[in-house]
Amino acid sequence: MFPLPSVWLLRISLLYFLMGTILGALLMLQKVFVWKVSLWFLLPIHYSMMIWGFFVQFIIGTAYWMFPKHLSNLPRGPKFQAWLVFFCYNFGFVCLLFSMMIPFSFHSETVGKILMCLAIVIFIKLIWVRSISYNP
Repeated sequence: MFPLPSVWLLRISLLYFLMGTILGALLMLQKVFVWKVSLWFLLPIHYSMMIWGFFVQFIIGTAYWMFPKHLSNLPRGPKFQAWLVFFCYNFGFVCLLFSMMIPFSFHSETVGKILMCLAIVIFIKLIWVRSISYNP
């Protein structure tokens, strides 16, 4: 059975993939039909959704599921930390997207980047202890 935090990380990453693809298609159609030049402010949001929303989160979800398990009753480490990674990363990413859409929201950008960085550090800690060799 798949760990629930990993399932939700993968689901949300695929949702960001869908939204990023729609934004990318809209921007490509903008090149052909030239609706409004102001649509190009969506380009950094598109990049962020595809890289930080989809790609990085997909890697985190897959790695949490696939890395070697502990030889204990908590095979993937504390679930609380995995859920903390999920919520910190996604809340931080939403704050970052919010700061891209609304100019002069510097605090939102800072909070978002700090939360995403915290989530990545917690994730590294979760995976680091699972990558230790059991050979003497």
